[in-house]
This record gives sequence, structure tokens and C-alpha cells, in this order.
Amino acid sequence: AKIVAADRDPTLKGIIRSCDLVNADGVSVVWASKLLGAPLPARIAGIDLFECLVGAAAEDGRSVYFLGARPEVVEKVVQVFRDRHPGLLVAGYRDGYWDDDDEVVRAIAQAAPDYLFLGIPSPRKELWLSRHVPRLGVPFAMGVGGSFDVVAGVIGRAPHRVQRIGLEWAWRLAQEPRRMWRRYLIGNAAFVGLTAREWWRSHT
Repeated sequence: AKIVAADRDPTLKGIIRSCDLVNADGVSVVWASKLLGAPLPARIAGIDLFECLVGAAAEDGRSVYFLGARPEVVEKVVQVFRDRHPGLLVAGYRDGYWDDDDEVVRAIAQAAPDYLFLGIPSPRKELWLSRHVPRLGVPFAMGVGGSFDVVAGVIGRAPHRVQRIGLEWAWRLAQEPRRMWRRYLIGNAAFVGLTAREWWRSHT
């Protein structure tokens, strides 16, 4: 979905290209990379990287800040991670509904976390981080999309066997058909079209 969006939005494409780290969240991206002759080593799901980094922060004594989702969801995320990692330093958290960016930026800068995890939808999270990271003073900032909902138990992840065969998107679609149908059904078709276009360009 993000590759399709970036193809249509030069600003989003530029932001993604400027990131220090970009991971292939979907297995379809890995498949396409192999087809196009520039194979990526593996899929790294954003939720897995997110949870791993929170664990690393707890081990290293570094602090985290959670920004995004509904109030009850982000509160649950804090509770879940504190239960998993009793020594975790939570510099702060707040929900994803605000009107004043400057107020949020000031609060995060004052909290001075080592990690900032932003759980709001794309492309809003990419645009927001690109605009405000210089003032946040955070060593590491990561957009995690809907991962807060997964950690809080609002949304369930697909079983590992479904993930391995590249159908996690179908599992998600089954859970939220009204919200996700356009993203996955239309978006997946557009991604196939983009892949075919790149394959044709590289073979002509």
C-alpha cells in the first residue's frame, strides 16, 4: 500500500527515500524484489521490529514514548509493555488525537525519550515525522501504523503459517472489511501493476 501511495505522491516518495532505515513490511515486496532482480533478504514486519526495539530499550535502560491511537488503546500499550518488561522506562505517552502540533512536539522534546513510536495512519505519520523530527530531539523515531492496536489486543495478528504464505493482508481484511477493503483489494491490484511495469522496463 505504501509503495502504491508513494508512486502517486512525490512528497511521500521523497520522505521515504530520505529515511535512515526502510524495511520491507510486506512479503509481497520481497517477492517483487526477487522478480525484479534486486532481492531483499527478508520481510521485517513493522510490528515485530517495534516490539523488538521496545524490548531492547528495556534491556539497555533507554526510554520510550508512545504517540497515537485512541486514549484507551495507547494506555493499554503502556500497560502491556510494562508487564512484559518491568524495567521499561516510559518517558511519556498520549493518544493520536490533537489539534496543536507544537504542543505535542514540546511535550515530547521535554520528555526527551530515546525512542519515539508514532502509531497514526500513513501518510500522516510520515509527513508528521518529516516535518517535526528536527525539533523533537529524539535519537530514534519510528512510524508503527496500527501496531498499537495489535499490542493492545484490539486487532489480532494472523497465524504464523498465514504470514509465511503472504496472506496476512487477507486476515486483516477479514477482521476489518469495511475499513480495509479499498486499501487491500484495489491497492494490491495497483501494486501488481507497478511490479509489472518495472519488470517490463527492466526487460526492454
